[in-house]
Amino acid sequence: MKTIKNSISMKAVLISIFAIAFTGALQGQSFQTPDPDSPVTQTPKEHVREGSVVTYDLTAGHVGGEQYRWEVTGGTITAAPGGTITGGNVVDFAADVNTITIDWDQAPAGPIDSLDAQIQVQKLSGNGCPSQIQTLPIGVWNDATASIADGSEDFCSGGSPSVATLPVSLTGAPDGGTGDGFAVDYSFTIPVGLSALDGGGSAVSATGTLTTNNSSVNLPLPATLINTTGGDLDFVVTLDRMNDDFTGDGAVSGTYTITVHPVPVTGDIVSTSSLTRR
Repeated sequence: MKTIKNSISMKAVLISIFAIAFTGALQGQSFQTPDPDSPVTQTPKEHVREGSVVTYDLTAGHVGGEQYRWEVTGGTITAAPGGTITGGNVVDFAADVNTITIDWDQAPAGPIDSLDAQIQVQKLSGNGCPSQIQTLPIGVWNDATASIADGSEDFCSGGSPSVATLPVSLTGAPDGGTGDGFAVDYSFTIPVGLSALDGGGSAVSATGTLTTNNSSVNLPLPATLINTTGGDLDFVVTLDRMNDDFTGDGAVSGTYTITVHPVPVTGDIVSTSSLTRR
């Protein structure tokens, strides 16, 4: 009888040790493969800006005590309540870690490129059964910006700018289709007494919009500037607003100033001596 009791006790100890070892083994463990194996990729793909901090959760389908493992590429996990973050991008299986926060801190390769990132997560039910691996694809984009280089020049009335166009540099997300993923509004300050003319001699519009899908677009300047006053006049180019393919205005910067000098007055010729008619 004593032998039976000892045997039962030993079996209980072994079961406890196995349970503890199994729980510990989940830490540092990679994703598990359910049977049947049918990973899920969410659609549509989500898009974020570089440097944005976003929280993701599985609250809707969560049952208390379920364990989760998260893995992120293209960003850094900054918070995972109840879990341990490893290497900045992995949270090993831990109970109730159904929410994480990610800083999308990895930059795209170019000014209008996106970085292919993703979030993967799997949970274990209360009885240890693994779910399908859930993947959410993420596109990380640069902030939307439009800029011209600050600059200035001057010339006499009737002259032309040193360049026919000003390049506008762009970052963000083009639409990849119709060519209007970027829209940039610009304006010219044209004071009274200054004529800004195009190549055909017609007055240029004081406002305009440029569209493109490229990383830069050219802003056309007047072909001729004529100052009809007696003092200097400034023609100023300003970017007013821009959008890329996502909603919301981006940042604009830079001004270009052209100072147009007036035609000087020669004045009357005065002599030291002349005959006077009677």
